[in-house]
Amino acid sequence: MAEQVIDILAFAAGIVVIVIASGLAIRTFMVPAGAPPLINRFIFRFTQAVFDAATKPIRSEARRHGVLSLYAPISLLVVLGTILGLIALGYTLAFYGAGIKPIIRAFLFSGSAISTLGFESPGNNFWVIVLSAAEAITMATIVALLIGYLPGIYSSYQQREQAVDSLVQLTGAQPDGIKVIDAYLETYGSNKFGDLWQQWLVWFADLATSGSTLSGELYLRSSSWDRSWLSAAGAMLDAAALISSSVDLATDPAAERLVRSGTRALRQVLDPLGLHCPADPKWPETPINITHDEFAEAFDHLQHAGIPMKLDQAAAWRMFAQHRAQYECALMTLIRLKKPPRGARWTTDREESLKPLPLPVVGKPAANRMSKTPK
Repeated sequence: MAEQVIDILAFAAGIVVIVIASGLAIRTFMVPAGAPPLINRFIFRFTQAVFDAATKPIRSEARRHGVLSLYAPISLLVVLGTILGLIALGYTLAFYGAGIKPIIRAFLFSGSAISTLGFESPGNNFWVIVLSAAEAITMATIVALLIGYLPGIYSSYQQREQAVDSLVQLTGAQPDGIKVIDAYLETYGSNKFGDLWQQWLVWFADLATSGSTLSGELYLRSSSWDRSWLSAAGAMLDAAALISSSVDLATDPAAERLVRSGTRALRQVLDPLGLHCPADPKWPETPINITHDEFAEAFDHLQHAGIPMKLDQAAAWRMFAQHRAQYECALMTLIRLKKPPRGARWTTDREESLKPLPLPVVGKPAANRMSKTPK
């Protein structure tokens, strides 16, 4: 009787583990826009700690980029290995409950089925035959899900990087808001700013819906060490905020729309990661990490470049600060988390961008306040 109870418990426990592993596979490979499972969070947090330790002594940005570019692929492989390991464990317990003794032999049966090598014969035991077939089918299904998932990741990645590459070709490496305005005015003229905002409105919309799980393409780094979608996003938001607040041009009002849309997109990237910024930040109650002197320097630079500026610089500063307060928390949180190349003005050159940001495994903590600089 005791042995039968143990068999029943082992079989039931195996089925539970199989269901959990299958659910993990479905949420990882079929529901990429949802919140990542707890196991995925733990795995990515663990691999992040390993990569943080590995890159800490590296001073060369190119070498650092080369190491960090392995973070997303390796983390995804660890997730896949965890799923397969749980499935193997679940079927091992199920085989043991179905009468395959001892536990090491049950493990061999599970390995035979999951590898589809068939080096263990189920004989005439009906339940062992059913479990062997089910495990082989489960393995094939997960591989098929992975095969279908990876092209989607890299398709979104390529679309994202095309816009980043175009921006770098226009402004040079490490784009920022002032570079964007200077280069676009010189190349296309002021009457074409509306086209720029529309292009990046579409880009931010795609970013918000491109799959924000921890194993998504948002963790894949650009092919070149000095490029990053985060730096590009920050540059475009700063450019739109500067134009909307300071430049006296008859431009499309989409500049302000871009600030709102970009803010929403970055928040949507943060939500599945368990990181949340203030819902409706107001300046000066919510400080920003751009000082008034830095803004005044940018204002004077644009004015000396012959760009018609608004007469009231103080009012322009207040409007810019309010725009920046909308997206700064989300932008700087992602910069701290994903560690893009350093040195881009008003984003990765900020002191707080170098501070580590642990990825929360459980709970939904608010994103740490990034800035305490003077308003």
